Amino acid sequence: MKRKVLFTIIIFIFVIFLGTRFYNKSDQLSTKEKVSDFKYVYNIIKDGYPYLDVNMRRNNINWLDNKDKYLKRIKDTKNDEEFIEELSSILSDLGNRHTEVIDNKNRYELFKKSYSNNNWYDFLDDKKVVDRYNSIRPKIKISKDIFLKKELTLKDIVKDEVGYIYLPSMASRNGSTDKDLNMIWDYINASRKYKALIIDIRGNLGGSDSYWQGIVSRLIKNDTIINGYRVYRNSSKIVKKYTNVRNIGLKPIEKLPQSILINAPQEIFNDFSDFEEASYTIKAKDNLNFEGNIYLLIDDKVYSSSESFSMFCKETNFATLIGKTTGGDGRGLDPILFKLKNSGLIVRMASGMYLNKDGICDEEFKTTPDFKVKNCERTRDFKDDNCIKKVLELENIS
Repeated sequence: MKRKVLFTIIIFIFVIFLGTRFYNKSDQLSTKEKVSDFKYVYNIIKDGYPYLDVNMRRNNINWLDNKDKYLKRIKDTKNDEEFIEELSSILSDLGNRHTEVIDNKNRYELFKKSYSNNNWYDFLDDKKVVDRYNSIRPKIKISKDIFLKKELTLKDIVKDEVGYIYLPSMASRNGSTDKDLNMIWDYINASRKYKALIIDIRGNLGGSDSYWQGIVSRLIKNDTIINGYRVYRNSSKIVKKYTNVRNIGLKPIEKLPQSILINAPQEIFNDFSDFEEASYTIKAKDNLNFEGNIYLLIDDKVYSSSESFSMFCKETNFATLIGKTTGGDGRGLDPILFKLKNSGLIVRMASGMYLNKDGICDEEFKTTPDFKVKNCERTRDFKDDNCIKKVLELENIS
């Protein structure tokens, strides 16, 4: 099996090499055009990005103060490919996985398809955008866990005692969420007398909240309400356009409840203009009557909607969290997309900051496990998995 995978990778690399060896070097962006695109990104970040101060506190990076350094790096790029890589690196200094350059055709096509049924963006089919993504050479990234299956897994760890569900994504890998949920429900129903159920979301980068909520809805006995707030820098034109097109019901930042002001980041009172109440209800549905303890395995790759699941488990005590502090930025709305005039590149930016019911910013503090495990990597063999070992220890199973 390993030889077959390696052979496939080698062929893929060879095909890419043949397809790009005569890559067109003409019509490259001028230094002036690259600088103009960078300054446009810089100003949008300055006026609308929600986590500048969070990044300073967490990573000691004052992104705005690095403008001259970033400009020099942009000016030193020799071609479009280097410009894209440099701009991507500069945005990575913001430390937010929802804020990035869309740097490959596959992701561009994904976003174009995702937003094809609404009127949020009018530039996804622009000729300059299409030409740009047709010209970008694919990058080869070989993951260190390439031989570790990343597919929905339903399997007993200890027969008839400890069940295990691995969710590689908050979206179906076979295209059918209903099919996945039915399989998961059937497995839980068959395991309802077990001592414990492990839900493993290590490495899960997100997807859709409806995926994990579909699982939770069959495990809770009563409807569960989650309360929180999203705050926006709506004085930014691009943010205001986004909140308007989405018809978000906003209130002035001054009307935030007094109860959250102690924990809320202080910059929201100076740099943010509006907020929305971000409450939702998970309705209990045909409870499967699982009787055992539930554990959630997490790591620092958990992000976005998988982070929302971690937050839910922590806030409601739905599950005991084991592993490593998560990546954060849960319960936000879709990031904002905007186009760069000269390059035709599309950039994503986090749209707002989420605060929980106590005013705590998830992107800053993320979700900490109830039991920390130093080496919490998922392994091919349950016996070598430190997070699973911790569950068995807590359940007094040798």
